[in-house]
Amino acid sequence: MSLRDEWRTWWTAAKLGWGIESNWTDPYLFVVYSIVRPVAAALTLVFMYVVVSGGTARGELLSFLVVGNAFWAFVGNGLQGLSWGVLDDRERYLMLKYTYIAPVRFYTYLLGRGSAQLASASAAAVITLAVGALFLGVPVDLARLDYPLLAASFVLGMASIAAISVAVAGVSLNITRESWGLSEGVAGTLFLLCGAIFPIGVLPSWVQPLARALPLTYWLEALRRAFFVGAPSFSLPDLATGEVLLALVLSTTVFIALAYLVFAFAEHRAREQGLIDMVSGG
Repeated sequence: MSLRDEWRTWWTAAKLGWGIESNWTDPYLFVVYSIVRPVAAALTLVFMYVVVSGGTARGELLSFLVVGNAFWAFVGNGLQGLSWGVLDDRERYLMLKYTYIAPVRFYTYLLGRGSAQLASASAAAVITLAVGALFLGVPVDLARLDYPLLAASFVLGMASIAAISVAVAGVSLNITRESWGLSEGVAGTLFLLCGAIFPIGVLPSWVQPLARALPLTYWLEALRRAFFVGAPSFSLPDLATGEVLLALVLSTTVFIALAYLVFAFAEHRAREQGLIDMVSGG
């Protein structure tokens, strides 16, 4: 397929995904929902953290929490978008088998189908950061951001999220029951390991090497350093910014390769077992 055909496949799948995720509702109503939901989630998490910390969640720790919570929306939405896209098309709309035999690359279709969630994640991230800056005193200064680091880390982070999401979507093809919670379970595990709302140093010593093997750990660290230049690091104080970015590049590359292999194996097994066109009722 040509690059133009790949783009048309991705764009059509993205529009389909957006329509399904918004439940074909009025765009303005969906925008309101997209704004209220992340604000409520951010405030709930911050207030819980303030109460647990005895009212000491201020300064750098509060900034750590808000940035991690803001950008984690991309992880949750990305995993859910691809995994639930597979399950929706197979179990609810009974269209996966037709999409699979269509003259488009299935891999590209899945990426487009799941990328519709990125619009909601982008709104959630911006709104959470704005709430943190305006109402919680998080020192977000747009004039002092490290934009090159922010751009590089964001692109690499999206690539790593896409890789993990593709692997989870491949596994979802092979699960016939209780499969809807798979993406949430993976996201919850990563949320615990990657330092989204607390430093990885508080994890047991035997878990920390696993956390350091994940690209999302370096992604969140790089984002925090881009937003708060010169601020102390809570998760990876032993690494310089260049080392964090290098680790992000290497781990993302490894995860992309692993995701391709996992998806190829999972897709082959799903075809062999007749799971592409099977409605499991799960």
